[in-house]
Amino acid sequence: MTNPEPERPRVPPTETPPAEGSTSAGISHAEPRRAWGPVPLTLIMLVVALVAAGLLAMAVALMR
Repeated sequence: MTNPEPERPRVPPTETPPAEGSTSAGISHAEPRRAWGPVPLTLIMLVVALVAAGLLAMAVALMR
């Protein structure tokens, strides 16, 4: 069985670039929030509650 990937020639090790000076420094710009805020989440939950109430009312109306 043959190897599908031919062996690459070895590259001699060279000096690696220096790392960043400091990782504890703050960022220069504010990053946008990645989570849902309280207002959109409340509106979504309100719509879900209204749909659930409507489905429950339809089920009760069908039983009568």
